Amino acid sequence: MTQLLTDTITRLVGDIWMSQTLWPTMLTLCDDCNGRFVGSDDERRATEFIKSSFERYGLTHVHLEEFPVHGWRRGPASLTVNGHEFTCIGLPGTPPCDVQAPVVFLGDGEPADFDKAGDKPKGKIALVRGKGSHRLEKYARAVKAGAIGFIFSATEPGCLPPTGSLEFGGNPAPIPGIGIAYETLARLERTAERGEMTARMAIQAELFDAVGHNVIADLLPPGADDKTPLLMMCGHCDGHEIAQGAVDNASGTAAVMEAAQALKTAYAALAAQGQAPKLGVRFALWSGEEIGMIGSGHYANAHPDELARVQLVFNCDIVGNPGPLWIGLNGYDCDRVAQRMRSLAANQLHDTQVMSDRVVPYSDHFSFYLKGVPSLMAATGGGKSPGPHTYGDTLDKVDVRALRSVTSFSARILLDLACDPSPLPARHATPEEIQEALRKAGYEDLLKAQNRWKF
Repeated sequence: MTQLLTDTITRLVGDIWMSQTLWPTMLTLCDDCNGRFVGSDDERRATEFIKSSFERYGLTHVHLEEFPVHGWRRGPASLTVNGHEFTCIGLPGTPPCDVQAPVVFLGDGEPADFDKAGDKPKGKIALVRGKGSHRLEKYARAVKAGAIGFIFSATEPGCLPPTGSLEFGGNPAPIPGIGIAYETLARLERTAERGEMTARMAIQAELFDAVGHNVIADLLPPGADDKTPLLMMCGHCDGHEIAQGAVDNASGTAAVMEAAQALKTAYAALAAQGQAPKLGVRFALWSGEEIGMIGSGHYANAHPDELARVQLVFNCDIVGNPGPLWIGLNGYDCDRVAQRMRSLAANQLHDTQVMSDRVVPYSDHFSFYLKGVPSLMAATGGGKSPGPHTYGDTLDKVDVRALRSVTSFSARILLDLACDPSPLPARHATPEEIQEALRKAGYEDLLKAQNRWKF
């Protein structure tokens, strides 16, 4: 590493830690644009704000890209079990319903729980805990088992029912679903121990055609053309409309925006001294992540030629929680990239863990992993937080120190790789390699149920 690059990285990190735009950006995203649910006026207001910010930073090719989505608007929801009423909320994408049926409690909703239940879920309402595998995996199992309703719980105390989409392969959700609080589940578990449960689920919701918006911008070295290799830094700007979506994912949006601003200054400084980076950086803020990674999936499908240029996707999703930084790196032959990140993390104040041994399928980087592009997800946490996907995901939950630390680390990694791309994999993974990895990770059945198994 040259002295010029060392000095530039020092200034880059200092710019991010001293930036006066981070908190105003968070205020705009959370207070002025609320939850930014895809297809809403709030989402459009947020994406226009991001676009104008990228233009002000001096990035190039700044534009919005539209994509179609199944719009959904929340209405009241109610749950009555054995004559007792409980607070609940509809899960995004759920069809409206008014159903009454026996409830079958399926524990954590894992494959073994459904295997043990046999045909008991058929024609009944499936009740599962939130812990363990992802909500959509439990939902897919309930649908496959013939359940006619789905009840999903929060994992942490706080009397906050969770939200989260029932995206099902781009099609309307096949059975209705609701979220209940951790404490409600505890009471229903006790009820199940005493005997049978019968529930009435009533949900009002509106389904309609809508449009979502991605924001794209480039930072390119001098002399770049349409063949110049790229790194991609991204996150999702949409959230759930029940709260501000502050941690999930205004924090990731702000990290991408702050990194873009600081990297623009760093690129200019290096180019002025004749040491311009070799790679460009594409910044992208996706919408529709919360209903199934729709925006990033649309982009990945629509731009195959551009994906051939992308060497690494760096996805920031939930980076404003207190706790250590966790990086899940997915892709072919990524050991050298992981090692470079670990060595740079050793000098960070923030505790950082880099993992490259398991597939992480539930954020926007996965849209690119399916195309063979080396991809990673960066997130912070580790402690108990009832915030994301609940009414509690508000601005007061954001740890600004963690957010600045993750942003500076991310920008530093990108600048390092842009100037010396030798640790990056020489090629993208083949469809056969991705298929094998997904099967090994146990995601084949889930992706087939969601109509996302494209092999």
